[in-house]
Amino acid sequence: MRATPASRRSRATAIGATAFLMLALPFLVLGVFFLGQKARMDLRCEPQGPCVLSRSSWLDQEEVGRYAPGDIQGVEVARSRSTRKGAAPIFRAQLQTTSGVQPLAYQWTESEPEAQAFADTVRRYLAGPRTDALAVFQDDRKASLRVGGAFTTVGLGVLALSLWLLSRTLAHRKAERAAVS
Repeated sequence: MRATPASRRSRATAIGATAFLMLALPFLVLGVFFLGQKARMDLRCEPQGPCVLSRSSWLDQEEVGRYAPGDIQGVEVARSRSTRKGAAPIFRAQLQTTSGVQPLAYQWTESEPEAQAFADTVRRYLAGPRTDALAVFQDDRKASLRVGGAFTTVGLGVLALSLWLLSRTLAHRKAERAAVS
C-alpha cells in the first residue's frame, strides 16, 4: 500500500470531512423531526371556565384550541374502519366541539377499555358541576424519543468525526505550508 504524498493529505482529509458532514446532516434533521413530533395531548379545564387542548413534543408546545363550556358537545371513542382483511380495530378518544372533532391522543390504541376510560374521565367532568379543575393527558412521546434520540446521537457522532477530520486537514495544510517555505 502506497503512502499518500504529503501534498495530498490536506485534500484527502478535506474531502473526508466534507463527506462526513454531508452524512451527518440528514441524521440531525431527522433527529430534530422525530423529537419535534407533538405526541403529548393535554386537556386542561378551569373551574367554570374554558378548556384548553394543547399538544407538545420534546422540543415545543402548541395550543390546539380553547373551548368555552358551551363549545364542547361531548367525548366519544373513535374506532378505525380498516379495509384490510384481518386488521385489528384500534381506538382513540375524541373531543367533539362546535368547531369540529379533536383527537385527545396522538396514537391510536388497540385497547378499547383504555380509550374508553380516558373518555369517561373527561365525560364525567363535563357532566358534573365543574367546580374543580381538570388536567388529563395522553403521552405517546416515548417512541419519538427513542428514534429521534438515536438519529441525533448518530448525527452528532458523525459531526464530531467530521470536525476531527477538519482539524486534521488544517494541521496537514499547516505542515504543507511549512514544507514549501
